[in-house]
Amino acid sequence: MAKRRRAIVTLAVGPGFSERWHSIAEPHWRRYCDRHGYDLICLEEPLDTSERARGRSPAWQKCLILGQPFAEEYEQIVWVDTDILPAPRAPSIADRVPLELVGAVDEYSVPNRELHTRTLAKLYRHWDDAGIAYVRNPTPSEYHTLFGLPAGLDSVVQTGVMVLSPAHHRAILEDTYARYDDRGAGWNYEMRPLSYELQHAGIVQWIDPRFNYIWGHYQALHHPFLIAHPGHPRLAEHVAEALAEVHFLHFTGSLEDMDVAARVLPRARPHVRPARESRAVRAPVALFVHARPEHTRRLVELVRAANPAQVLVVADGPRNDAEAARCAETRKAIADADWGCELRMEVSDENLGLKRRVESGLDWVFDQVDEAIVLEDDCHPHPTFFAFCDELLDRYRDDPRVLTVSGSNFGQGTDAGDGSYFFSRYPLIWGWATWARAWRHYSPELAEWPELESSGWLEELFHDPQAVQYWRYTLGQRRQLADTWDSGWLLGSWLAGGLTAVSKENLVSNVGFGAEATNTKDIHPLFANLPTTPAELPVRHPSSVERDAEADAFLEDILFSGNLGRLFEQIRRFQSGAAR
Repeated sequence: MAKRRRAIVTLAVGPGFSERWHSIAEPHWRRYCDRHGYDLICLEEPLDTSERARGRSPAWQKCLILGQPFAEEYEQIVWVDTDILPAPRAPSIADRVPLELVGAVDEYSVPNRELHTRTLAKLYRHWDDAGIAYVRNPTPSEYHTLFGLPAGLDSVVQTGVMVLSPAHHRAILEDTYARYDDRGAGWNYEMRPLSYELQHAGIVQWIDPRFNYIWGHYQALHHPFLIAHPGHPRLAEHVAEALAEVHFLHFTGSLEDMDVAARVLPRARPHVRPARESRAVRAPVALFVHARPEHTRRLVELVRAANPAQVLVVADGPRNDAEAARCAETRKAIADADWGCELRMEVSDENLGLKRRVESGLDWVFDQVDEAIVLEDDCHPHPTFFAFCDELLDRYRDDPRVLTVSGSNFGQGTDAGDGSYFFSRYPLIWGWATWARAWRHYSPELAEWPELESSGWLEELFHDPQAVQYWRYTLGQRRQLADTWDSGWLLGSWLAGGLTAVSKENLVSNVGFGAEATNTKDIHPLFANLPTTPAELPVRHPSSVERDAEADAFLEDILFSGNLGRLFEQIRRFQSGAAR
């Protein structure tokens, strides 16, 4: 008999667990299986009824599934714990896992090593404060050695989700089941020995961390207030956000939160991939204009030449009668252009100001589309900027680690790394691109800042006292004055642990410095009218999604706290000279 290709298998033993899984999780897993061609099997009776088995957690019995009669029918079996839910648009997990390898997520790399270390430290602090007993193992090596296993492993198999092959992996799972004893919940039942045995055998293929994202770590990274406040009024909102960003969300026993997630799942927004393959620029282009017709006309020429399928224009209103004619001339430059594509406009009759206009404009843009290339009227791109954004929007569309694509380069990181771009913590917005799922992180009023200011958060983010001082002052002032939008994007990105993919070539020139500008009135010799150079095409992608600390240090120095330090030094020299 020919083997059926794949099944998803879980174990729900006992009436309470069985009924809960069928009512809460099964409908969502059935949709996932129907979409990707998997069978779904829920085992509701113990696979081992011996006295030894009754004395330890049923979690161990996942090691026995490959020896069951049904397993002979399948090439691959995906084990999934019962406290996991799939996201509505989660891709097929087994597609890139060879039969001879076990597909699994490295727990200590979710969403990456740096952020996992930070979230684990937050969880440890919370458990300490709450008096919750746990085993402290901050590194993968300690995770194994504290159990008495040999040292030398730098990863941990999160056994809540595994892609397995009955033909290849039955023996090692059953051997692990037979040789190791259960030490209880604090030791994660079967996970430590099974993680060791699979890696020691050299048969693990690491898969996308989003296929087994622990809900507690997601909370600690993005919304730490949820950890200490179960049942928080914003729980449903944030669990829906998580399900829009990950593939499988693992609740690790937080069953009340899983109930909430199951209720919000049908409302998660599906991604609609635009059918625009014949166009030079696939992504929609969003233009923000006001009262500078000369800049706008030039920008229109550049965008038209790129041949996009869709252009969305956001226009602010005049501040006074004298400005009304220039606003009208700017809008006419848009309306009169022969776009040859779909054009939508969102025009304000009153002047909203830069902050409110950009906020409301991007809200409108991402009500229309799932992703966009964003240009203000004074940000003039090189023609290759659009292809660069297009490729990265597609590559990182479903990757929650990346929130921004930027074409601005001020000289940082041009020789670093192994790709055509690098990753930064700074969301540079002189010619950029992003997704609707990323814009949800925007913090319009910086409401989180007062709590963050006293929490030591900045000290965790920066190890430089000058940078901490600069950003404490800057974020406090911007929250108080509420006069810029970019600080809300920066804070939201930092809170989400988001990265910006920055081109190693400068692809955008800001030509708007001068008296007519809102925030760039003074010509700065470093940044005004920077020349553009072509993007490297085809794009070479970096080997890892990791922040370039050296490039960020350069940027912090030339754009942010380094400027403050130089200003203080000038003041000190002036005061010293005056004293003499």
